[in-house]
Amino acid sequence: MHDPFFAVPIIVETEAVGIFRTLSSVSEAAIFMMERWPESHGPSYRAALQACTGPLTTAEDVGNARRAFLTAAKEAGLNVKAVSVQDDAPLPRSLEQPKSSYIGDEKRRDRGDREEQADFLVRFLARETGITEAQARELINVIGTDRASLLREARKLKARQ
Repeated sequence: MHDPFFAVPIIVETEAVGIFRTLSSVSEAAIFMMERWPESHGPSYRAALQACTGPLTTAEDVGNARRAFLTAAKEAGLNVKAVSVQDDAPLPRSLEQPKSSYIGDEKRRDRGDREEQADFLVRFLARETGITEAQARELINVIGTDRASLLREARKLKARQ
């Protein structure tokens, strides 16, 4: 699975009280953990980060990553809102909006998602293996986005340095 989405998104309060962020995918949860998590990193944090950045080959793996994130959030004292699938359903597009405009919006959103995923992988590889972000970007350009292959090659690269 490339960037698996949660069946039910997670809404978590950011460091700014009253401001919430919706986490729809495993990579969004991992990025939130690496960039916006409170200073205290307990055992649940480490388990959740490993679950969110490890191999995700089944829907069960995605569900386990979501549960691990929620456990870590509870341990850290984060405020998490419950979301039902109906509450998070996309709003119907306006009848006045031309279809071509709507498709263009989707393409821009998809491109932004791909760029965000690539940035996440770069930060993840640099953090996990100690290579530079430039080296991580080069590995992604050569190998692709398979996390196991990227980690293996990044560790080899780091060992040669």
